[in-house]
Amino acid sequence: MASSNLHHYTAQEALNVITAGGGSDYVTNATVNTHNYCAITALSVDAVVSATSTDTDIWDTLSSVTIKAGQTIYGSWSAVTVASGDFAMVHRKNS
Repeated sequence: MASSNLHHYTAQEALNVITAGGGSDYVTNATVNTHNYCAITALSVDAVVSATSTDTDIWDTLSSVTIKAGQTIYGSWSAVTVASGDFAMVHRKNS
């Protein structure tokens, strides 16, 4: 059973995480892994992504998951890969 991280962040830290206070990376046919990432948004086409979880007790590692165009998924990942021909905005946690 996953443990709760309800009080893991201060209010400001939680706001930075859910609003991608660290900025975003536009990714196509590449892997980003220089930050911790909190959200992935598929752009004009459905995007196939893989992502490495920073805490598998809470967030799953993703393997070839399709995100519909316009859809955003949330989690905590150390690396995100977007497949060839797909486009996504990968949102960074505030450092």
